[in-house]
Amino acid sequence: MKLLWKLRFILKDYWQQYLLAFICLQIVSALNLLPPWLIGHVVDGIKDNSLTNQELASYVAGILITGVAVYGFRYVWRAKLYGASIELIRKQRSRLFAHFTQLSPEFYQHHTTGDLMAHATNDLNAVEESVGVGIMTLVDSLIAGFTVLFAMVFLVSGQLTLLAMLPFPVLVWVTKRYGVALYSRFGRSQAAFSNLNEETRESITGIRAVKAHQLTERQTQRFEQLSMEAVEANTSVARVDALFGPSISLFFGLSFVLALVGGAWLISHGQLTVGLLTSFTLYLGQMLGPMLQFGWQFNVFQRGSASWGRLEKLLSRQPKVSNAPDAQQAPDDTSLSINIQSFGYNTASDEKQVLQGISTEIPAGAFIGITGRTGSGKSTLLRLILREFDLPEGSSIQMGNIPLQQLTVESLREKLAWVPQEPMLFSGTIADNIRFSAPDASLEAVEKAAKLAAIDEEITGFKDGYDTLLGENGINLSGGQKQRLALARALLADAEILLLDDAFSALDMKTEARILKNLMAMKGKKTIILVTQRLPELITADHILVLDRGRIIEQGNHDRLMSTEQPEENTTEHWYAKIFRQQARTLLKPLEVKPDAVIKRPDVA
Repeated sequence: MKLLWKLRFILKDYWQQYLLAFICLQIVSALNLLPPWLIGHVVDGIKDNSLTNQELASYVAGILITGVAVYGFRYVWRAKLYGASIELIRKQRSRLFAHFTQLSPEFYQHHTTGDLMAHATNDLNAVEESVGVGIMTLVDSLIAGFTVLFAMVFLVSGQLTLLAMLPFPVLVWVTKRYGVALYSRFGRSQAAFSNLNEETRESITGIRAVKAHQLTERQTQRFEQLSMEAVEANTSVARVDALFGPSISLFFGLSFVLALVGGAWLISHGQLTVGLLTSFTLYLGQMLGPMLQFGWQFNVFQRGSASWGRLEKLLSRQPKVSNAPDAQQAPDDTSLSINIQSFGYNTASDEKQVLQGISTEIPAGAFIGITGRTGSGKSTLLRLILREFDLPEGSSIQMGNIPLQQLTVESLREKLAWVPQEPMLFSGTIADNIRFSAPDASLEAVEKAAKLAAIDEEITGFKDGYDTLLGENGINLSGGQKQRLALARALLADAEILLLDDAFSALDMKTEARILKNLMAMKGKKTIILVTQRLPELITADHILVLDRGRIIEQGNHDRLMSTEQPEENTTEHWYAKIFRQQARTLLKPLEVKPDAVIKRPDVA
């Protein structure tokens, strides 16, 4: 019942359907009183030898007509009730999915995909059963039970009814105890299912790595272990679940015995007829259904309540990044001003800060390069520009002199197009994957973006071209092809700021040079921020930031950074020049470039 109280604001939207179902259910309960009453008259007529053929025919006709009417009304209330529950859960599933899309990346660092999938499937299915089958059995047991009880008291005998009902308070107490045990055990079984679900997802997603490292037996054993844990958790639920039916049958059988003993005594004292006792036993038989339903609905509601409790924890989570009450649209001026005193992912702890003392200006239309050691905070800086996280007080990133926190998240991200280190592709065609950022884009626009990303020739070389179907996360593409598809997607979005997070790491130098040439043609029209460890990519950059341990250790254009003196081996100063020369020896040797030469920035149209 607590579950229904929690869901009252959701259920009220479907009150008309539920009301019609309850009215039909009440009519069914009233009609069900007629057959036992008619059968009682037939028994008394036979006993008294007063039953005529005409009376028997009318009694039989009445029973048949009642059966047809009950069939029709039952169809109506079941259709309305189940229809309402299905629609209700459809909306809640959509609500949950929309909630997932609003939550910040921090949330997904603490919840696995398998666990969230279990919430969106198993837990919502349990709640659907509660608001469908659960409400049906609850109302049916109450309406039918009280209707039959009324008939037993006023049409037969109040004394006999009181005697027959003696075991029922004990039954209510027993089923409540079962329900408490079921609630905790069902919660554990759902958690076990979440773990099993995540293990399955990870193994299938990483099946190539599993096979390559010959870990199939190990993964199978892990799955078997989690599967056994899930079985044990569900078995503990089944043990409690199995007690409901036998307990109800036991107490109901005791009620029947008391009814027969009491009925025989009343007949012997002339206070009851055999026909009325027959009607009473039939009415008591009709009580079995509501009693079984009562136990079943208690079971269903405990399951639904446990699942809704799990869902409430998710729905109560609020996104760390949201629109301020006075948030405004992003300005036309897309220049960025970055001033980060310090930033760490876990602000509640004393862990090392990821970024410190970052201060720079990025004019609109500029080409900005960001480089540095692995783990120096380069990707984090891009994620802060995307406003995946909000900065602590004292730090800010501004667009057009307006802090990002004062802009709506939607309008800010419309100004940005992002290509991550590990591109995410979806099951579907190549064209659909490129269109992900602009679903209504024409095929011509898709092809233009693919040409800019230097992937068009390879796509047209496929048998189905742009209609080629991709497997999960583009499993049938190479790493370089995935990166270029993700780049094409970002270019199709036609955003004013392009964030490239090591987006060319899987490309050969020739392909990379083609793409850079295409991007340089956009210089002045779009702001390009490129994170990379391939320093030759940054020769034409207007400004380069070199990060180390979350701090800017060098900045300037390529010529300025290369003009510094050769550093000592054990220092981090002049890191850019040192690494560039090392890469030049490897990458530019075929071009006969001297190792210590300073490569001048070419003029770019």
